[in-house]
Amino acid sequence: MTIEGTIIFISEETIVGQKQLPKVSFVIEEDSDREFKNSLMIDLLGEKTELIKQYKVGDHVKVFLNYRAREYDGRRFNSIGAWKIEWWEGSSNGGGDELPF
Repeated sequence: MTIEGTIIFISEETIVGQKQLPKVSFVIEEDSDREFKNSLMIDLLGEKTELIKQYKVGDHVKVFLNYRAREYDGRRFNSIGAWKIEWWEGSSNGGGDELPF
């Protein structure tokens, strides 16, 4: 699954879990003319935290997602992670194959 939009938040890196893995979360908001835009928080764990380091708030990106439901202590949670991030085609942030003329 993929989502395209604008990064509106990137968290500081934290350390989580028994394995002491680095974690970074970011929020992407859909690019649309709608008054109330949808947004999604995405988590990056371990070596995947490197994926977000070249991007900043305001960048337009395409994110390739992994999602699953988990059970912990009798409760269920959704988990949304990314395995790839790339510049969104048509973005003016330098990641595309646009020609300078």
